[in-house]
Amino acid sequence: MPMARRGFHWLLGALLLVSFVAVLPEHQERVSKPEFKPDYVPGHDRLNGQWQMRFASDGETPLVHAPSMVALPDGRLRAFWFAGKREGGPDVAIHSAIFDPQQGAWSEEERVVTREQIRLQWGRHVRKLGNAVPVLDDNGRMRLFVVAVSFGGWAASRLVVLESDDMGASWRFDEALVTSPFLNISTLVKTPPIRYQDGTVGLPVYHEMVGKFGEILRLDDHNRIVDKERIGHGRKAIQPLVLVDGPKRATAFLRNETDTHPGFLYRSETRDGGGDWSPLRPSQLQNPSSAVGGVVLSPGHWLLVANCNPMERDDLCMRETHDGGKTWSGRYFFHNRAQWREGNVPQTEYMEMISEEVAGTLETESPALLRQRVERNKCEEQGCEFQYDYPYVIQAANGDVHILYTWNKSAIRHAWLPEDQPLLGGMAGDF
Repeated sequence: MPMARRGFHWLLGALLLVSFVAVLPEHQERVSKPEFKPDYVPGHDRLNGQWQMRFASDGETPLVHAPSMVALPDGRLRAFWFAGKREGGPDVAIHSAIFDPQQGAWSEEERVVTREQIRLQWGRHVRKLGNAVPVLDDNGRMRLFVVAVSFGGWAASRLVVLESDDMGASWRFDEALVTSPFLNISTLVKTPPIRYQDGTVGLPVYHEMVGKFGEILRLDDHNRIVDKERIGHGRKAIQPLVLVDGPKRATAFLRNETDTHPGFLYRSETRDGGGDWSPLRPSQLQNPSSAVGGVVLSPGHWLLVANCNPMERDDLCMRETHDGGKTWSGRYFFHNRAQWREGNVPQTEYMEMISEEVAGTLETESPALLRQRVERNKCEEQGCEFQYDYPYVIQAANGDVHILYTWNKSAIRHAWLPEDQPLLGGMAGDF
């Protein structure tokens, strides 16, 4: 090997070693025996009442995607999503709205974080923004983990952290997480955080450069990474959803990006508080490699919301298990357009079905505008497509179940199941 090339390899190896040491977890004594803090609500694991459907977004922005939410101390919800003229566009910002269950209504949609704001406060070029996931700390501070890209596509993303002292109404840039030894890029977030007994937060993340895999970043109050663990051992699974079933037990479901076992969610388990995860294996749950949401209602009793077929995102269903995922039953279809899957739907017929969905959504302020957005986003000359994806699921402290998802890339739709309140409106279909 020529001397110059050998020297380059030594230099590259040294840089990678320094980068690896730089991202090693701090405070090793805190990660020796991790224990999860389950967040299910005792005594509230029944699914009574009727689903109510609303739109969290107002339709003013041409395209919206990737909702998330957090329950506030007063019982309201704050939701986040990214919105703009097109995904990855320079005008994309993080939008937010608040849901008041007492009023049964969403507040006006607002832009709360912009690309320019992060650029100015970070001091670096920001080309586009993506998924955002909130964390509400016990001291009232809210953190928002946002996917930001300075160059290239999503595989070149970084996670930036913003903080708020007014429950998400305004934000200040804190820092960019150092998550990867290679240029500190290709880390994304999508699913809800988990918590540990010592007060640290587990952030499920995934990587898309070279290999595709999931991890959990364990963060302290200062956003320092005190531990990071790979979920499974494969390189073709992303967007891990982690369901905590007890202090030591959790199960992760991941989008399947492999050609070997397509059409099913991947699954991995831990029995030691996340220190070790089992190898990825295909679950029995069909899925077209799309995002999954879910929640633990009580030990072994879980809900999963996802696209429930191996091919398309034209349905959205809820599955339920009472034995920790050994067996599953179908609970509801929020949407099921499987019979139109074989070919593109004629636009007239398609828009009639979209109008029915809008009419089945409570308190829709601008039905005509929403239909216009859907026609723009999902119809082409040869026909139209249905798309319902990226569900985000939480259970509030009073037992209510809330689901947000992207509705035809045009609105953020909210499914609300009040606990023990048989309210009318927006009923989802049974399996």
